[in-house]
Amino acid sequence: MMREHDPRLDRIDCEAARRDLSLLVDLECDDACRSRLEHHLAGCPTCRELFLSERRLKAKLSSSCCEKAPSGLRERLMVEIRRTTVTTTDADGTTVVHRTTTVHRRDAEGRHRTE
Repeated sequence: MMREHDPRLDRIDCEAARRDLSLLVDLECDDACRSRLEHHLAGCPTCRELFLSERRLKAKLSSSCCEKAPSGLRERLMVEIRRTTVTTTDADGTTVVHRTTTVHRRDAEGRHRTE
């Protein structure tokens, strides 16, 4: 025998709603979770305002990530790393691996440094 759906099971308290708000903001919750959150937000102005605030923050962060770094920053931070690996095998079957790593950096004035 099938039971009728009990709508009280869909209710969540403010603590549970606030814990899952980011899932709704990021569109990462399933249909049941979304339905419970939307139902709670419809009746709770405090949680609804928090949700709207998080959504506005996400929109601002998304739009601010498109800024480009200053043109000289790339050159100042440029690091070139060279790794060399040489493997040799002696007549007795012994394998020796030699690895070297050279790091070339540019300082703030653009001069190269090798470490």
